[in-house]
Amino acid sequence: MNLRKLVTVIAAAFALCILLQVPCQAATKATTDEDQVREYTESELRYMTSIIYCEARGESYAGQKAVGIVVMNRKKSEQFPNSVKGVIYQRGQFSPVRNGHMSKALSLYDEQVESGKMTKVMKTCRKAAIEALQGSTTVKVNGKSKEMKNYLFFSRRIRNAKYTLGGHQFR
Repeated sequence: MNLRKLVTVIAAAFALCILLQVPCQAATKATTDEDQVREYTESELRYMTSIIYCEARGESYAGQKAVGIVVMNRKKSEQFPNSVKGVIYQRGQFSPVRNGHMSKALSLYDEQVESGKMTKVMKTCRKAAIEALQGSTTVKVNGKSKEMKNYLFFSRRIRNAKYTLGGHQFR
């Protein structure tokens, strides 16, 4: 199955999940060492898409996906909460939560899903969210794969940054 057909099938499955309000299951292979089915809820997809929208909507697709990967890395780490929402709402971690932009992004996401008319930017943020939720830990930059599984922080400026992608630095 080519990529376009796969994306169409996945999008149709998620639309059905939204209509039926059931957890979404993604049965595609993750790009990590594990070949297993990833399961996540529509709520996790909603929060992940919205934080990516807030933090990286002006970035490349790789930059958007990298933000999602950091959220998932935190979820897996014992240093952070063990849920997507918990990571995003952990005190002092994400400025869009503090300044109200996250609430606006969640409302915008809900409006676009309900209307069936998602903007191009929201679609790319959602695609990045899906890949991160499915367990992907790599981004492609200039044709090369960059492994992001060890990064727990990003910002416009961050002390001891180990990698820069677009307007974000990661460590």
